[in-house]
Amino acid sequence: MSMHLFATPVECRQCGTQVTDPTLDKCPECGALLKERRTPGRLAGVEQRYGEVRFLVGTLRFLGVAFLLVGGLVLMFMLGETGPLNIFALVVGTIGLSVAMFVVASLFAIAVDIEENTRAMFRVQQQLMEGGLKRQRPTSKRPPEPDPAPTPEKD
Repeated sequence: MSMHLFATPVECRQCGTQVTDPTLDKCPECGALLKERRTPGRLAGVEQRYGEVRFLVGTLRFLGVAFLLVGGLVLMFMLGETGPLNIFALVVGTIGLSVAMFVVASLFAIAVDIEENTRAMFRVQQQLMEGGLKRQRPTSKRPPEPDPAPTPEKD
């Protein structure tokens, strides 16, 4: 189950019921899967790759928070001993470095998500094409119906 911050109503494709509960993945009326609430990767069954990059993203986010905490501690000890220019430089530098870490982490996360979504959409397209081809095969293998025999005209 996934939780959505701003849940939008989803209409069930099977029975047309409006589902507003953000915790539901299936329609309460017919039990059909509400695919709009699933990510393309989960829909297509795509495995997660690039564990090292995901670890790097987590490490960069941790470092961003650590720089904020260390900067805050240094700021507390510097408050009475230095001038306002040094304090301003420390605050701006700490916030700038932390934001830079989060931006770099987000860029890596976006790149991994784009790659995962691309693989998922390719797999979904393959499944749709295979499903479409399977539906077309029986009609193409069916022998053509013979023309009805002409009825003899009686005079």
